[in-house]
Amino acid sequence: MTERRTVLIRYDEIGLKGRNRKFFEKCLRKNIKRVLSGTDDIHYSSPRGRIFLDIPLGFAPECSVRLKTVPGIASFSIGISMSPDFDAIAALGIKWIEPKLESTDSLKFCVRTRRSEKLFPKTSPEVNFEVGSRIMKQLSLRGLTVNISEAEYVLEIEIGRSETVVFDNREPGLCGLPVGSSGNVLCLLSGGIDSPVSAFMMACRGCRVHFVFFDNQPFLGRGGYDKVLSLAKKINRFQARASLYVVPFEEMQGAIRDHCNEENRIVLYRRMMYRIAGEIAVSKGCMALVTGESLGQVASQTLENLAAVSCVTSISVFRPLIGMNKESIITRAKEIGTYEVSIEPQPDCCSIFMPKNPVTRSKIHFLERDEEKIPWQELSDDALARMEIIKVDDL
Repeated sequence: MTERRTVLIRYDEIGLKGRNRKFFEKCLRKNIKRVLSGTDDIHYSSPRGRIFLDIPLGFAPECSVRLKTVPGIASFSIGISMSPDFDAIAALGIKWIEPKLESTDSLKFCVRTRRSEKLFPKTSPEVNFEVGSRIMKQLSLRGLTVNISEAEYVLEIEIGRSETVVFDNREPGLCGLPVGSSGNVLCLLSGGIDSPVSAFMMACRGCRVHFVFFDNQPFLGRGGYDKVLSLAKKINRFQARASLYVVPFEEMQGAIRDHCNEENRIVLYRRMMYRIAGEIAVSKGCMALVTGESLGQVASQTLENLAAVSCVTSISVFRPLIGMNKESIITRAKEIGTYEVSIEPQPDCCSIFMPKNPVTRSKIHFLERDEEKIPWQELSDDALARMEIIKVDDL
């Protein structure tokens, strides 16, 4: 018979949802089954406040890697299901602890029990004592000591109604809400560091994030296009089923460059992007736009300029990074695996025509006067007609 392991999955924020809780739990279970697809020999159960998986032992390392990409999971542990027999649990703990004592003179440890089955005759502290004392009886002379607050090794026990799980590992999850529980949003994705992080953060708030990229291959070549494909694929592994909308932007950008005031270029580019992205969002059922803007990071991200671009669309604009500094954003980009792609040298479609002195406190009536010089609505309609739609799952 194939040896098995039990995966205990915990969530925290979902547990506060009251009467909507079952909806969020269903979304999370669905997402877990998606990331673990391809392995048929997995059995699922969902006692209140937990999700249990019964998996083959050989699948445990891969299961751990995949679960770390699922928003909504607070933490998870891979352990062994057994009867709530103190001698058997202590014997298992001794088996796990002995190899660690071989490489050290002392080891601080403790036992922590969660007793969701309240009819179990022993309380959690009593279980801790019963198991811990049995382990200490065998290993105290080998340097094992009890230290609850500074334990280097923690043996955890979960006593439930149907099974008891023993484990010595607790892996952190992404936390947040499960993707699909908060609706669809559309992220303006560039090849830079910020927008992929912004997209990831919205996925962790339960949104399915779709992407729009404003392409300018005649000026920039294919490098930016390929970067965005790679970034969209990396973010999509946290959610699946995303679409990428590639909008040809060279004609709009050329018209602004040739006919509008130089200092207004960047803000005008952004206003046109917001207009086009807003139309795509409404037509595709997305309820908000998402950007990677951070207040004051560059000239186009002052309060005045952000207000000047936001006002061209009626759809909500979310800026998850608005109060973050660059170092914090870079740290998060490295954590989610987008940083190395983002720093590959490739100018974006705004910076290629960066003016010498971009406006930092734009006036909307001056911007509107500039826009009257170009047939922006026709250019926008043409760009949407030539838009490429890519299913990111197929990349």
